[in-house]
Amino acid sequence: MRPLGVIGCLTSGFEMVSRHLWLILLPILLDLLLWLGPRVSVAPLLQEFIELFSSQGTTDPNLIAHVALLTEMMGDIGEQLNVLSLLSGLPLFTVPSLMARHPPGLLWPFGQGGVVLVSGPLALLGWWVLLLPVGLLLGFAYLVSIAEIVRRLPSRQSRPATQSRAHAAADSVQRTPTRLGQLARFLLFAGLILGAQMILIPIGLLVVGVVAAIVQPIGILLWLFGAGLVLFVVLQLVFVIQGLVLGQRGLLRAILESFLLVRTQFVSVIGLVVLCLIVYEGLGHLWAVPAADSWTLSVGILANACVGTGLTAATFVFYRERIMYIPQLRQVSSRGGTE
Repeated sequence: MRPLGVIGCLTSGFEMVSRHLWLILLPILLDLLLWLGPRVSVAPLLQEFIELFSSQGTTDPNLIAHVALLTEMMGDIGEQLNVLSLLSGLPLFTVPSLMARHPPGLLWPFGQGGVVLVSGPLALLGWWVLLLPVGLLLGFAYLVSIAEIVRRLPSRQSRPATQSRAHAAADSVQRTPTRLGQLARFLLFAGLILGAQMILIPIGLLVVGVVAAIVQPIGILLWLFGAGLVLFVVLQLVFVIQGLVLGQRGLLRAILESFLLVRTQFVSVIGLVVLCLIVYEGLGHLWAVPAADSWTLSVGILANACVGTGLTAATFVFYRERIMYIPQLRQVSSRGGTE
């Protein structure tokens, strides 16, 4: 029997959320904190950079225009950015959050909101060290709760009732002692992704900047190549989290299976990823239309939690529907490599 298609997985994900509405509680609570809680602002820190750039005397009109544009961008970031948005986690590990993607600024429905100012790099580093692990733990709890529901969904590959009960009993015994192991592998994967970003991105930007300063067209091509390479790698890793928390795989096996799934199901994976991005980002702009000081924004928070959770659940359903074909996919892959 063929696995569910992309639309079928999306439908199954949203049906699952409609039957287990408690799954949206964490995204709602996180957005309420980012909306109604105090803001942790980096405006003073960015203001120091703005003053530093502004103090550099120059007569080059092009440079003056660039400095003015950068100053304006930094000012907008300082007004909008809330450091607490780190609680939504990293990409691939995130809890769906409307307020993290569309910061409400300094307005509350009650008026002017409370602000905690971050005035130095060390203070910002301290907030980052504090909030990022908490965000990852929230992401783990959220994704595991979805995985537990998806695990109990009926599969298209039906098994005898006695066998299903035996597997369920074995799973319940196995899951208890492995939860800490899952968390450790989850955090290890997050650390590897974060470490790669902190090392490779600055190096890549430095190389592109140097090449662009020498030969601008080649620098632009190099930047495009680098951006494409990053997107390609991220796409290969898109099902690692599902493998860790739903498939209960080890980290290396989860990575290899994610690569194999994307390689052999490329068209379906692209369709799923593109549809999820279009739906989530498109509707996200619609949910964020109400002003931050309007209680109407609460409707957008509720809707975003439902949509984000439904789409996340759909990726888990997609993984589970296809992971059972991994032995056949390995055979196809090995034959393709030898021919």
